Amino acid sequence: MKTTSALLGLVLALTTVSVRADFWHEPPRGQPLQLEYDAGAAFLSGSRLSLGTAHLGNIESTHSHLVVGMAARATDDFTYRVAGEYRRNDFSLSPGVPIPKLLGNAGLQLTGNLTLTKDLSLWANARPGVYSDFRNLSWGDVNVPFNVVMAWQQNEDLLWLLGVYVDLRADFPVFGGPGVRWHFADDWTLNLVMPRPRIELRASDSLMLYACGELREVSYRTARDFGTSVGNPALNNRMLDYRDMRLGGGMTYSFSRHINLGLEGGYVIERRFNYYGAHTQLTDNGAGYVSASLNGKF
Repeated sequence: MKTTSALLGLVLALTTVSVRADFWHEPPRGQPLQLEYDAGAAFLSGSRLSLGTAHLGNIESTHSHLVVGMAARATDDFTYRVAGEYRRNDFSLSPGVPIPKLLGNAGLQLTGNLTLTKDLSLWANARPGVYSDFRNLSWGDVNVPFNVVMAWQQNEDLLWLLGVYVDLRADFPVFGGPGVRWHFADDWTLNLVMPRPRIELRASDSLMLYACGELREVSYRTARDFGTSVGNPALNNRMLDYRDMRLGGGMTYSFSRHINLGLEGGYVIERRFNYYGAHTQLTDNGAGYVSASLNGKF
């Protein structure tokens, strides 16, 4: 299982790494302002949690988010987006397991899209906010991960991307690489863009089916006394990289431009909790997941 997850992570990293912002929020020309919302939740079933060779019981988790914002066209060549976001990960754990029961972030999404030429655009996205277990909050919980991407529209069916992603509080603070969005047949699109590379089938005007992978990785600050509370003071006030890798499939049904329903299910290859500064890493052995989302634009 560890070999499989490592190989999948390497493939994802080499093919679509760092093109991580939500780039398709640009309002259409002729509409200067667009309001948006996105809400969703996922449940990851129980699996065995390990610290090295020691088994620490089972872990279940729920993951939820809410994003509300606006996108605006300032000029013919520049659009921007401002949104508030709240994301949380709730973990069901055995007593004494060195993982916070809640990890989350609350803050902003700030996105800009500048058209340089007819076919070339520059995108930038920053997400300032609090990334924490929400205990003993301090400036150490504040982070501003960001990415910058160059996009080349080769033709109406083919979009190439090259980007870099920066999170100075993560174990690997800088990485980058290419991505592509290719409408290769009438109803088919290959969307190799992180964090959700997928292949899409437009079954009807309202229904889209897809198979996907997803790499979710965020860094959080633990409380000043967290490690002491679980019997390991070395974990006090540490950065914790949380990662899960998913393979699945789903559908999106559009009732209107204002209401889109998404349903998805699949398998989480691995959940990983890495206190890289304390050389402590916990992993599970895989689990099933289901998720639902609702989003729209006005």
